[in-house]
Amino acid sequence: MNNRARRILCVDDEDFNLDLLEALLKPHGYETYTALNGKEALDVLAAQSVDLVLLDINMPVMNGHEVCRRIKADPQLCHVPVIMITSLDSKENKMKGMESGAEEFLSKPYDQAELLLRIGNILRTAEYADAFEYLILALARAAEANDIDTGNHILRVGEYSALVARELGQSERFIETIRNQATLHDVGKVHIPSHILKKPGRLTAGEMEEMKQHTTFGAMIIGDHPHLQFGRRIALCHHERWDGTGYPKGLKGEEIPLEARITAICDCYDALRNSRVYKPNYDHDGACRIITEGDDRMKPQHFDPAVMAAFKKLAPEFDALYGKMLDNGETDTK
Repeated sequence: MNNRARRILCVDDEDFNLDLLEALLKPHGYETYTALNGKEALDVLAAQSVDLVLLDINMPVMNGHEVCRRIKADPQLCHVPVIMITSLDSKENKMKGMESGAEEFLSKPYDQAELLLRIGNILRTAEYADAFEYLILALARAAEANDIDTGNHILRVGEYSALVARELGQSERFIETIRNQATLHDVGKVHIPSHILKKPGRLTAGEMEEMKQHTTFGAMIIGDHPHLQFGRRIALCHHERWDGTGYPKGLKGEEIPLEARITAICDCYDALRNSRVYKPNYDHDGACRIITEGDDRMKPQHFDPAVMAAFKKLAPEFDALYGKMLDNGETDTK
């Protein structure tokens, strides 16, 4: 999306192979970094912005499968595409590569023209994905103009949701999609009058009914684009409850899409941590206590038991993420 040279990290335990890759890539305008093992590769990724990784599998210190898993498990790196290049040409090895999150798999000796073609295709796809994700975030932020939730609330909800999805054993694609599209959970609030959104104290029954419409408004705004159906289900269903007492449809149990069940508990946690005109903010322990024990409005039975178990296990990571992603105007109440 900009004019800088694309940066490719080449990882191989043989200097000769690294020299070959550099000789191939640099004439085509790519900037290259090199690493002789998995640990060096992760060190480079921690220090440099990289657009793609060419990764050998059979290496000392840390093999390619483990490197790829760590890349895809890191919220700051998981968007970086990985092409595995190896002499270990077996179906089992390819399956392990794909399971670790690699986008492509090539066997040595590779065809140079094919490698360049695959690199170009992946980087172009990544550019389109970046633009799509940017538009999703822009839409989510536009909805905040009429709401009291501003800044990093939507980003935190996405990051919490990705944590829970990973704990529940979901695929990398699911994890990345929920990280991105959970930010759309309250996009429908753009249609709710600001005097309701910003009202101090509890809403009247009529105002509450109007507030509930933000779920259906959100689904309407997102529409029917196939790439946004995940976010549409979240916007529509994140106020449904496991015991069937939620809205807008009163769905129960697994009738509620998993992505909405995950986003629901993450949204509740972050909302409890933040002060609002109608309520005080809670520290981490207070927010967890309300979610796990309940109060006059929130009950443990509102949440999917499996999602609740994941939340309890991940609670320290929620707290750390909240502290790391505070807005300038927020205060950590730990």
